[in-house]
Amino acid sequence: MTVSAYEISCELGEIKTNGHRLEDRSGTYYNSGREFFEETASREKFKSNRFKELALDLSTDTSNRVAARRLNRIRHEPEGISPTTLRNTIEREGQKIQKRIEEKCGEAFAQNGFNEDGELNEGIEFKPDPSKHIDSETVENAAARLNIKHYEASDYESPEEAVNMSIDDVCVKRQTETRPRNNTLEQPKRVNNTVIHVEKGDGDYILNASSLLGALKLLIGFLLHNSLLNQQIVIFTDGARDIHSAVLKALGFTNYKIILDWYHLKKKCQEQLSMALKGSKIRNEFLKSLLPCLWFGNVSGAILLLNNIDPLKVRDTEIITKLIEYFERVRGYIPCYALRKELGLRNSSNRGEKANDTVVSHRQKHNGMSWSDEGSAAFASVSSASSNCEINHWIYSREINFNLSKKIA
Repeated sequence: MTVSAYEISCELGEIKTNGHRLEDRSGTYYNSGREFFEETASREKFKSNRFKELALDLSTDTSNRVAARRLNRIRHEPEGISPTTLRNTIEREGQKIQKRIEEKCGEAFAQNGFNEDGELNEGIEFKPDPSKHIDSETVENAAARLNIKHYEASDYESPEEAVNMSIDDVCVKRQTETRPRNNTLEQPKRVNNTVIHVEKGDGDYILNASSLLGALKLLIGFLLHNSLLNQQIVIFTDGARDIHSAVLKALGFTNYKIILDWYHLKKKCQEQLSMALKGSKIRNEFLKSLLPCLWFGNVSGAILLLNNIDPLKVRDTEIITKLIEYFERVRGYIPCYALRKELGLRNSSNRGEKANDTVVSHRQKHNGMSWSDEGSAAFASVSSASSNCEINHWIYSREINFNLSKKIA
């Protein structure tokens, strides 16, 4: 017998076809809405692969309202998909993508002696490969050109062998789901996301999660899956204390090092000294001496300059003290930026910030937009998959490659 129409959203538009059901005395034994077509929920339309391809592509850089309007215009469907239905579709796809990534990580953990939290099982020993460095003669020649006398050649990783990564957090405005009168029960005003950009040679990959520790867990799974965890890992950060602590906890057994992004170090000095010193002229004059010390990795020299600054030029000595304490805390993360640049090595976490902008900020940080935890993470997962060239593979095979993808020039 004919049953209700089976509705399909596809690249050509909205299509309706009759469904059929066969029954005998024992009941229904064939229903085209389940056996031939994919089963859908009540009042839900089946969405073709081509439709999903368009929907996910449009969702990465426009609002749901604009994406729905464009999708309907492309398909010549004035009363096609609604923004709410499109949002729900993208959220489901994003959640499924993230779930599959987590499953891939779980498989990598199980195969390499890690537990489900990304930690080494008791009794399992992990031995990272010896670090591969730029040869000492090349470092020596570069140091001579810059007149640098004190350096360690082993501090400069081979760019071909090192795994570079940047870690960055971003917050977007939260949707208010409850409005309790008690302020202590009120929800946080922001939804957190952590984005990690991984790079090796001419390939890269972007990972995202709703927390820093969650992102680091995915990172360990990704590195295991790609046989990269035992190599030299170089992490570029903005100096946030929580990132450094989390990296130590998650990656302490690996051969890793942290490098403080030069731009953030310079910006920190500029902002702190603007508050500490009497006027921009005095600040700029002092920066002419301070920044070169830091550029050449001379933290002790920078601290000496701060300790010996003329008291008559200081507005707030407490800020000077805090800046000295900051230099002491991040001393181990400040390299000789000048020599790294001369050797063609990275000094910046800008790739991570760009990935953050691509995956989260560009789509989610607009006036009037607010997000739930699940919605923000799901849309970020779709944007990550798009940046990683995973969308088509996911749509047509329901699988994630989870491998470094080559950059397109």
